[in-house]
Amino acid sequence: MNSENPDSKKNDQKTSEKDDGLQTLALLQDIRNGSIDPKSLRPDERRPLVALLMAEGQSTAEIAHVLKASDRIIQLDKRALREENTITKDPKLVKQMVGRLVAEADLCIQRIRKFARGKDTPASVKVDGEHRCFQIFEKTTERLQSLGFLPTAAQKIEADLTHRPAASLTLEEIRLEARRLIQIEKSLPAEEIKQDDSAIEANETVTEFEDNSPQQDNNRGGNNH
Repeated sequence: MNSENPDSKKNDQKTSEKDDGLQTLALLQDIRNGSIDPKSLRPDERRPLVALLMAEGQSTAEIAHVLKASDRIIQLDKRALREENTITKDPKLVKQMVGRLVAEADLCIQRIRKFARGKDTPASVKVDGEHRCFQIFEKTTERLQSLGFLPTAAQKIEADLTHRPAASLTLEEIRLEARRLIQIEKSLPAEEIKQDDSAIEANETVTEFEDNSPQQDNNRGGNNH
């Protein structure tokens, strides 16, 4: 059983895309020299030309003039091209973009160093070129870290925790709260007062607190004398 080589498939695809690009460029040249009437082109033949002219920086009106079409037709072609270029979320796409990022960074560094090696290149330009190369490498490393392809240094966070307990209520504040609860209970209808003994319990708590307060003990001690 013969299995298809993935590398061979990729090479065939690249060759096909290159041939299509050359055909589109040749077709555009024929249109410009007048040997082909662009009005006779089908939409699938015209759209690659629209994409090529867009890459040249041509506006919608300029593309319409070259291809002898209306602005509306060119806008529809642009919309179709955007739909064709829609990217779906794919984990493989991340790896592909990272690979392209690293390759482009390496290519930029190589070009800078190639120009910096010239005999007539001033020393200041060579130094600046090396500085630019380092900046490209540094930015690429940071981008790989942000994408999760390189580890980032752990950051140490120090913080102080302060706990302040709430101030205790005074005896007078407890008395006022108990009175407030009693007034609320008195204002309620009798049928709604079932198991809500909060005011009574609060009053009992105040009484118990008063009985056990240091002031009460001191008064008792004074009476014993």
